[in-house]
Amino acid sequence: MIYPANSEKLEKGTVDKPTVIFYLLFVFLGWLNIYAASFDLENATGLFDLSSRAGMQLVWMGTSFLLAFILLKIDVAFYETYAFLFYLLGILLLVITLIVAKEINGSRSWLIIGKVRLQPAEFMKFIIALTVAKVFNSYGFHLMERKNLLLISAIILLPVGLVIGQSETGTALVYLSFILVLYREGLPGGFIFMGIVAILYFILGIRFSGNQMGALSEGEFMAVILIIFF
Repeated sequence: MIYPANSEKLEKGTVDKPTVIFYLLFVFLGWLNIYAASFDLENATGLFDLSSRAGMQLVWMGTSFLLAFILLKIDVAFYETYAFLFYLLGILLLVITLIVAKEINGSRSWLIIGKVRLQPAEFMKFIIALTVAKVFNSYGFHLMERKNLLLISAIILLPVGLVIGQSETGTALVYLSFILVLYREGLPGGFIFMGIVAILYFILGIRFSGNQMGALSEGEFMAVILIIFF
């Protein structure tokens, strides 16, 4: 979170304007990138053509802004009160998805209800952030106390395991990025380094898992060599 230079902390109920500005800037640039990537010179469409990919993205942008406005109008006490309930419901949806979801494009991460398709793993990104913030805001919270560190680790790693089980490794890596938030809260840099190394080993193991070298795949062999030397 970015705070104003003349204030160590934002007042309750205010909006962090620099963060909002950066967010809007990235959304706008992403929209332009979608238009550029999908532009067809022979069948050119306007930037605001709702039948184009950029147009559909514009609809989602508008929907997101409306939803964000509504969420900001809700009293913060609501989120503080129900953060853990949202987390439990999110975990339940991930478990249900893991059990009943059909494989689509190599992953089992979509719940299909009639004509509606939901991906609970995406909602879980925001739920994890909300739950971690709730714990951080607890009275007398200190991250490096054993019970607090275990609790925060469980909040982040439990969804990671469930999402990996759905073959959504990309989303799992996004969840692991919450470790950077822990660094700001006082987690030693050595833990961050070990986490990055573990992610690197994991990516190598997945990326080069196709070819076998005896009992190990190429990726597993590379990970073992790195562990030995580093």
